[in-house]
Amino acid sequence: GRCPSLANQKGLKLEVSTRGNDPDTLGKKLIYVYDSNKFPFHQAEIYHQFHDDFLTPPYGKTYNSLVEVALDDGLLKQTGCPDRF
Repeated sequence: GRCPSLANQKGLKLEVSTRGNDPDTLGKKLIYVYDSNKFPFHQAEIYHQFHDDFLTPPYGKTYNSLVEVALDDGLLKQTGCPDRF
């Protein structure tokens, strides 16, 4: 597929996770790939989807706005929890 070649072009390594709960990859040029049948998605509160990390520079509005796209497309659902604090 396209992902491995795009990752290689950017100097990134793709690694299949076999255990989950992998350590942070910040600064390592490493992307863990998860089998979604083995590690299904569990949605958290909307606030926790596509927000900036609190210890690094902001990711940018393009990244932050992905939450609205995911809601509009039905990929995320309202949970009933407060959206913002």
